[in-house]
Amino acid sequence: MRYRIVHRTAYQYATPVHESFNEVRLQPVSGPTQTCLDFDLAIDPPATVITYRDYYGNAVHDFGVPYLHDHLTVEATSDVITFAAAAEPLAGPRGAEPDTSPRLATLAADNGVADEFAEYLGGSMYVALDAAAGELSHRLVAVGGNDTAYIFARRVGAYIHDRFTYRVGVTTVRSTASELIAGGSGVCQDFAHLFIALCRHAHLPARYVSGYLGDVTESEASHAWAEAYVPPWGWIGFDPTVGGPCTGRHVQVATGRDYADVSVVRGTYRGGAEATLAVSVRGEVLGTGESVATARAGDTGRGKMIQYQTLGAMRQFQRMGAMRGMTQTMGDMTQTLDPLTALPHRRDEQEVPRQQPQQQQQGRRE
Repeated sequence: MRYRIVHRTAYQYATPVHESFNEVRLQPVSGPTQTCLDFDLAIDPPATVITYRDYYGNAVHDFGVPYLHDHLTVEATSDVITFAAAAEPLAGPRGAEPDTSPRLATLAADNGVADEFAEYLGGSMYVALDAAAGELSHRLVAVGGNDTAYIFARRVGAYIHDRFTYRVGVTTVRSTASELIAGGSGVCQDFAHLFIALCRHAHLPARYVSGYLGDVTESEASHAWAEAYVPPWGWIGFDPTVGGPCTGRHVQVATGRDYADVSVVRGTYRGGAEATLAVSVRGEVLGTGESVATARAGDTGRGKMIQYQTLGAMRQFQRMGAMRGMTQTMGDMTQTLDPLTALPHRRDEQEVPRQQPQQQQQGRRE
């Protein structure tokens, strides 16, 4: 499947702020299940972008806006091919292929796996390995008896899909797996965290995945699911919001222990203003089988083009020039107003960094 995905994040400040520093994780990966053919990042107001890969291998774009601004818009456009049809699993057994994964108990007793994937077996910021998740995980292990690792992961995903209600607004971007168990409802970010907690309690390595459903035409948020480490296939995606393994619909952007490692936008700003956040995600199907075959036979590198645009440069510079030219007359004395010192708040309020509002990964249940 081939998709074009446009993810737009817009912050609006009640009064101008005089600097902000941000990092975004918006560029889809290129790897065994997909290729990012093209990626474009547009930022308004203008900013210089620094690109690097974080500890987990995710592409990070870091930028700052060190002058007065009343809004910040970040728009990422991606052209991606996934190596499976919309109803075909991206990894793991396909069709009549047998399940050759080890028994869950065998994998749990493997000291080599425990050592190599230790960070995906312990607790993390949004996935505390507490008693509630432990009890639920142990019940699922007991029900399955001698399940393979693959069957257990599928059982966990199906259980969350069937037993928990998808509902927007009852959780926040900082909600934990324990809160989902207590409340009984949440969104895809919460479901992914619970899937991870249940797997880790059963000693099955699991990690968080940020991404998109490429064929969803319009959404107010990106999507999230989880992956479990299942030999001999390695990391396999499971989407508890949808209720099964990830397919050619799933476009992966970033992975980590939980959402804290893959926040879509993370940043701070200085100024006495409150920020509001608006998010839109648009997906378009560009092709199916032939595109996949072409990508497999061709270049599967990191993407053939990465371009950064800064929009509204002349408008911003003109605004700054105009503000610097403003004068205030007091009797016989004329004073030039500097925008960084002419803000209508106290200086100490401006110096306290504020967190940019973060976007919860909500996806949707179909």
